[in-house]
Amino acid sequence: MTTTRERATLDVLIASVLFAGCNIAWRYGSGPALGIVGIRVAAGGVIALAIGRRQGAGSWRAPVRVASGRRAVIISVLGLIAAGTMFRSLDGPLAGLAVACVPAMALLVRDRSGRWATTAALGSSLVAVFGLVAAAGGVGRDSISWLGAIYAVLFVALEVASLRTSELAVEEGLNPTAVVAASMIVGAILLLPFTLVLNVLHDPGALWGAAGAALAVALFGTVGRVLRTAALPAAGVTAVAASSQVAALFTALGGILLVGDSVSGVSLGATLVAAVLGATAVVLATRWRLARQPELAEPLDSADLLGHGPHSTQN
Repeated sequence: MTTTRERATLDVLIASVLFAGCNIAWRYGSGPALGIVGIRVAAGGVIALAIGRRQGAGSWRAPVRVASGRRAVIISVLGLIAAGTMFRSLDGPLAGLAVACVPAMALLVRDRSGRWATTAALGSSLVAVFGLVAAAGGVGRDSISWLGAIYAVLFVALEVASLRTSELAVEEGLNPTAVVAASMIVGAILLLPFTLVLNVLHDPGALWGAAGAALAVALFGTVGRVLRTAALPAAGVTAVAASSQVAALFTALGGILLVGDSVSGVSLGATLVAAVLGATAVVLATRWRLARQPELAEPLDSADLLGHGPHSTQN
């Protein structure tokens, strides 16, 4: 039977691959970014509610009644907007875009994940920065603009804040799936009017293309967020953020195979090394945290995606 440590590690890495699918799906479809994000969060809300009902996660309103839950929801919604805007507007190869997603890892040194896990996470970040710098500032399909790099760094800061606030909300006893559902539903309430104006009224024909991209992102992203949010206490922010480099690798490969991106050898090599270090950080951090605080595994049992009941908590 899968141990809690293995479950946490596997959930984080699976979530990273699902997020890579999101990154590629953002490239498809037509229409303004906010319009697609509106459809994405509405569909994500339906998916999260269905998962929550299967799990017995409780009402999606519970997180918005608690201060920590409200913070997590607000930051998550802002992150969803930033993600949609960045992945829809940032030109250039997927590898350059993807390695841009975690250069702010140094902000996470204070998270309790153990010396070796922190070292691996920081190494992943440094390699990502190297790949980003190598790709930025040039011309043609093998480069991204400096403005694009700045967009990516700002996105990372918001993503880090979302990870931290979600972790605190789950540690205070909120169900992780309820937190994700609340984020999606609040996001839909705020953004669907933009979808109506920017897509339906301005260009009705673009709605179908936007809906296709948004549904793919909603499916991959919502399941990924449920897995990642539940695993946050056991793995830690440092490890989960470092796992974004795994998403970077699969985003780059998917861009090459599906979108026809052309990637420089330096950028792709940096992404591969960063992904290996990121995955290493996930394994080491989860092992270190659960050896000292086995109770951090409790959210994993309460957020079983398939609703089969608790997993083994053997470490």
